[in-house]
Amino acid sequence: MYNADQSGKNRAFTLSTLSAAIAVTTVLSGAATAAEIEEVVVTAQKRAENLQDVPIAISAFTGDSMKAMGVKNLTDLGKFTPGVEMNNDTPLQPTYSVRGIETGDFTVGSDPAVAVYVDGVYTGRGAGAEIPLADIERVEVLKGPQGTLFGRNATGGAIHIISKKPQADDTTELNLTAGNYGRQSTDLLLNRQFSDTVYGRFTASTNRRDSFADNLAGDFTVGNIDTQTYRASLLWEPTPDTEVLFRGEYGIMDQGSALRTSIVPSLQAEAGGTDVFGDYALDTPTIEDRDSWGGSVSVVHDFDNVTFTSITAYRGFDAHLQQDEDGTANPDYMFGSANFDDQTQFSQEFRLNGMTDTLKWTLGASYSREELEHTTDAYFTAGSLESFAVYEGVKAQLDAMGVDLTTTEVEDLAYQQRQAMIAGGLEGAAVSTFVYDLMVQSGQVDALLAGLGAPAGITASMLDREQMAAQLMAGIAPWVMADTAWNESVLNEGDYRSAAIYGDATWSLTDKMDLTVGARYTADKKDFSIVSSYQNTLPLALSGGMVDLKMEDGTVIGQLPIPALPLGAIPSPRFGIAFNNNGVADLNQELSDSWSDLSGRIVLDYRWNDDVMTFVSLADGFKAGGFNSFSAAPGIDPSFDQESVTNLEIGMKSSLFDNAVRFNASVFAYDYKNLQQLDLVGAPIPNYYLRNADAEGRGAEMEVQWAATDNLFIAGNYSFLDTEYTRYQIIESIGETEEANSRVGQPRVGTPENKFNIMAEYTWALAEGGDVTLRGDYNWTDERVGSISDPARVIPDYQLMNLRAGWNSASDRYSAALWVQNVTDEEIAGGYGGTGAAIGASPAWRFMPRMYGADFTVRF
Repeated sequence: MYNADQSGKNRAFTLSTLSAAIAVTTVLSGAATAAEIEEVVVTAQKRAENLQDVPIAISAFTGDSMKAMGVKNLTDLGKFTPGVEMNNDTPLQPTYSVRGIETGDFTVGSDPAVAVYVDGVYTGRGAGAEIPLADIERVEVLKGPQGTLFGRNATGGAIHIISKKPQADDTTELNLTAGNYGRQSTDLLLNRQFSDTVYGRFTASTNRRDSFADNLAGDFTVGNIDTQTYRASLLWEPTPDTEVLFRGEYGIMDQGSALRTSIVPSLQAEAGGTDVFGDYALDTPTIEDRDSWGGSVSVVHDFDNVTFTSITAYRGFDAHLQQDEDGTANPDYMFGSANFDDQTQFSQEFRLNGMTDTLKWTLGASYSREELEHTTDAYFTAGSLESFAVYEGVKAQLDAMGVDLTTTEVEDLAYQQRQAMIAGGLEGAAVSTFVYDLMVQSGQVDALLAGLGAPAGITASMLDREQMAAQLMAGIAPWVMADTAWNESVLNEGDYRSAAIYGDATWSLTDKMDLTVGARYTADKKDFSIVSSYQNTLPLALSGGMVDLKMEDGTVIGQLPIPALPLGAIPSPRFGIAFNNNGVADLNQELSDSWSDLSGRIVLDYRWNDDVMTFVSLADGFKAGGFNSFSAAPGIDPSFDQESVTNLEIGMKSSLFDNAVRFNASVFAYDYKNLQQLDLVGAPIPNYYLRNADAEGRGAEMEVQWAATDNLFIAGNYSFLDTEYTRYQIIESIGETEEANSRVGQPRVGTPENKFNIMAEYTWALAEGGDVTLRGDYNWTDERVGSISDPARVIPDYQLMNLRAGWNSASDRYSAALWVQNVTDEEIAGGYGGTGAAIGASPAWRFMPRMYGADFTVRF
């Protein structure tokens, strides 16, 4: 278990906390009369319906409610959504988890498990999905597999962002925000009516903030924000039954990337006492650049009993993400990475919706094509290769002795060992031993012996390992001590096509009971390539001298003279550590595969009265297979299987006390087959491989809203989630035993068992007109596993509180607000581990510290 003192304040959510919140809201409500909750219209079933009439677990947020919560993006929204986690430290590599279902792959060989749609258009890559939520009508979070209506890659659920359409009026709105850490944001919203049938809308948004900590080792900034977003839409109504909507957007991101800091105590102390929640010391400049664009044309025409919809879209982005993976400025632990993306996608959907007295139905067909080019670079030094070799050696020694330590303790021990070797003049010894073992495995030592004229019968297995490794130090030691640069790169190209047909129908079996049946057939085809070359050579030389010859039992049977050979006298093989290609110096794989699936749903809902509806549903979802993006491995198919999930759910939706109370709840259980799981595995060089596993989950969610009076509104939600792997042996054939490679019985990473939110909002009407509103939001999230490679590394539970005080003028022309986020300045770790763990330098990232500021809005 990771020490909570190093990662934030660990506390248990107790009944006293809940009791205090209930007591406060009860006193506030007093003897007030009840008001009504506004109806929320959603399009979760591809048609406009009241949220309370849809037999799907949905969390819906309007643009106004998100503004009141201080939500700027999907990551912010996840904190308030039951059963959902969107804990992202960088918008260019986001991970969305719904009920514990996600894909942790940061490469492009796979697809996400939660589908993100923007105005009905699927966003194929996570780097293009995280957009500012300005001028948004609402966001719908659909939970559970949505394979029928939303298609592939919605095994966990779907997130639909709907922007505001042009209206038949002339309005202008300007929103300004200023806050600590140099926060400056603007949103300019223009709506114009050009004629009786043509309306336009334009939005320009900027968002800037400085870093909340200082870099003690460089002059570059990490963790700041700088984005610009421009959207334009044109609505044309050529006839009363026809609507043509043009949308276009362009976004610019130019900021420092995620702030990740080492959690290894010795490395923190070496940097002057840095920690996850304070200043930092990094040596790799962080970059997060993206130019994104998109356009769509939506045509809707109403016939007598049928509505036809066509959505044609083209989107794309260029992105550059560079990060410091080790969280230190020590050149002996240098590990940086960079990802370059160039992606475009075209999509077309046709849909027919119809309705009679007893039947609602939808028929549709869709096609999409995504073309992408992705380059991953890794930056090391010869010193960081030595640290990697020392770390691997310490782990092996501890395993042999049966010593069980936390990952952080092992990393700290490896650091101490590294310093002792430097002090003892053994710099380069670990790499030399590591390289010698690789040369033995590849047969290079036997070839070397033959080249040196060794007597017949002398093989690598007879040579003293330590003495031969010492021979190699003649070339490797000075190379390591100079911290020579070591860079690697791999290029991926993809051409992905997907086509589907689907149908969904709801029959009214009685006045109270409906039956919904839907199915979708999807066919995916992917062409993929991996181009990777070993771009580095090792400085091989021999110091010369005698080397012992041994029998298998260790008995010395003689000595072999080894001549002193300078650099260049021995052929130096090319070598890779990040992308080892299984020893293939030049890898150029052209891969192609296809997958298909028939997914569906069946739902039975019963309306007990006008206010209460219950439903039971059985649904499944499908996600196409893909390809490992980095490396090849012996006996391993470079592609991995498609995954599927089956979800059984029982739910209730209710509007009580004359719609003053809205209470929705559901319980569910799902079975996941061929879950695509990324892990760092293998020996002697660990690599990222994505294979298939199985998992299951069960849980419950509830949401309540209460319009206690015309002035007081209270809401809360709770989710329980229990997940575990039921099959998890990723790649046994590359060196790990079945037991070491098993995660069976362990929970999914990043999924808290319990999560709770509560909010209260009170509004006073002012005597001179206008009103003042006070709002408070409180969130508590349970502890969760922070690293799949180290399940003992647990992220402690945390709590967040936000406050907001707002004022609206009597004319509604002016609004102003003061707000504080993370009121108590909680020190909350967002995640541990990452790729820096491969060299014994695990980093962590944190949530934002206390943020405060003011909003001002003027409307014309």
